[in-house]
Amino acid sequence: MSGSHKNSKIVTIGLIQTAVSADIAENMTKIMQKIEEAAHRGAQIICLQELYRTRYFPQKEHMDAAPLAETIPGPSTEAFSKLAKKHGIVIIAPLFEEGSDAKFYNTAVVIDADGQILGTYRKIHIPHDPYFYEKDYFTQGKVPYKVFDTAFAKVGVLICYDQWFPEAARINTLAGADIIFYPTAIGYIKDHTSDDGDWHDAWRTVQRAHAITNGVHIAAVNRIGEEGELEFWGGSFVCDSFGAILAEAPTNREEVLVTQLDLAKNKKVQEGWGFLQNRRPDTYQPLIENVQTSTGRCGAKTCQAQGFMMPAEWDHHDAIWLSWPYDPLTFPDRVERVEQTYVEIVQEIHTSEEVNLFVIDESTKTKVIEMFRQAGINLDLVHIHVSDYADVWFRDYGPIFVRNPQHELAMVHWDFNSWGEKYETLLRDKQIPDVINKKLGMPCFKPGIVLEGGSIDVNGKGTLLTSEQCLLNSNRNPTLNKQNIETYLSEYLGVHNFIWLKRGILGDDTDGHIDDLARFVNPTTIVCAYTEDPNDEDYEVLQENYELLSQALDQDGKKLQIIKLPMPRLMSDEDYRLPASYTNFYIGNTKVLVPIFNHPNDKKALDILQELFPTRKVVGIFCGDLVYGFGTIHCISQQQPSPHP
Repeated sequence: MSGSHKNSKIVTIGLIQTAVSADIAENMTKIMQKIEEAAHRGAQIICLQELYRTRYFPQKEHMDAAPLAETIPGPSTEAFSKLAKKHGIVIIAPLFEEGSDAKFYNTAVVIDADGQILGTYRKIHIPHDPYFYEKDYFTQGKVPYKVFDTAFAKVGVLICYDQWFPEAARINTLAGADIIFYPTAIGYIKDHTSDDGDWHDAWRTVQRAHAITNGVHIAAVNRIGEEGELEFWGGSFVCDSFGAILAEAPTNREEVLVTQLDLAKNKKVQEGWGFLQNRRPDTYQPLIENVQTSTGRCGAKTCQAQGFMMPAEWDHHDAIWLSWPYDPLTFPDRVERVEQTYVEIVQEIHTSEEVNLFVIDESTKTKVIEMFRQAGINLDLVHIHVSDYADVWFRDYGPIFVRNPQHELAMVHWDFNSWGEKYETLLRDKQIPDVINKKLGMPCFKPGIVLEGGSIDVNGKGTLLTSEQCLLNSNRNPTLNKQNIETYLSEYLGVHNFIWLKRGILGDDTDGHIDDLARFVNPTTIVCAYTEDPNDEDYEVLQENYELLSQALDQDGKKLQIIKLPMPRLMSDEDYRLPASYTNFYIGNTKVLVPIFNHPNDKKALDILQELFPTRKVVGIFCGDLVYGFGTIHCISQQQPSPHP
């Protein structure tokens, strides 16, 4: 990469506007020819339209579009890399991507003038409207937004629906973009008259506004022609950093639009009008809070009122969230061994769902990366976040994710008081959901009551399992009774049927968390911690729980199948009872990770669970050191469900 843009402010760009047929090979051939034409006419950066090689399939719901997808690297990038290197040009190619995580994305890949892939941008804002049913097909991209330092200019790429969000353009500008490209597929719905006004004019206007308010050049490239119920209006255009149209394609035919830009004007507009240096980001917090957060007591606009519900843990996940162990008070003389336990957990789970991992500082991040590399972990599937936190119990202080029928995710940020204010130093972990929400930018509901994720379990059909010892404890929400608590659970998790156990096991400092007692393994089956030994201190508690579950009914009024799971009676080196339980497993996309303790009951528990999860591999993870912190695998993890079940 030459970096010649540092000495030159003149750059020539090309936009390729075409009609699209049902023949992918034909579309590819046409695009290659038009890239050649643009290059011969002097274009240095060439941008194609959104989903350039396929017809706009999201106008239909629930179609199997997988055969239309391609990988990166793949056929498009291979062809365009050769063409970019041949002509010394930059190519921006938007395509339907099948990611290495087996998810599908609306992606733009940027290929530099030497033929190398600079990177990709995955569409972040996904619409779901009549004839634009994109949430059926595309997984949302993740921040940060990206600016690509190409051979000729620094370019930002945003895709179609992104163009209606001024925040995205502003972030690209602040990241150094000289030009923002908007590959697009937009048009009119046949025989539809909008009361809103002229859609085409609004589309053109909003992007010119981005140019003016940010002092950057904007290039929008659209397709033309009729496809099903849509009439794409073309009209690809380029405007300068004060919104003046420099070149515009017609609305009724294909066009290779080539125009020269003077990027020196960006600085002139930015400095002359002061829209960037006179910003007041200290006043912008309501932009996040008012849109992303619904707060207040029951009766406010809650999750349930907006159609959100907590999915069962066996629903498909996008990711798992963890925090790296570092505190010797939590794991006395065991931190290094617990670190190895985490490596094993990540090693087993990362191939089927992405891993989001908090670490306390940069030096820890460096150490963790090296440990993962030595373990053969694919670091592309692990996202490490440096942030302040006190301890590892993510299930309890992290958010609970919920989903609505429109395939949208939100999070619920419950209050965390360190299990009834038992550990003052851990109270700072209550801020972790806010840290996550700044990264994910999804709606966040704040019920305003204390609740830990390990205290509840759901079957995804409307039934919730919990314990009285925890949720009705005076050290959690002393002013609320059982009916009040159930109302909150209904409003914020979308459940309506409740199964209450009484008490938890010995050694559990959480006051009876359900994930050490009983868990749903499918909508109609619960595994229950159980012992046959009348001399075991937990015998009476576990007998009582089993009897309660045997009489419980699901949301449809039917009895549930209750499966007994043996207990490992585990004592510490100091001869106190540790809260070891096989029910503290994590249900991943392809594997179930089960805590084991070098106990004779390990194999029995694994065999029972393997029979209950026939489509997943049940994997035992030694947790004899982790349990010294009074929790194991489920306690340290939180699943982030996929928007698509």
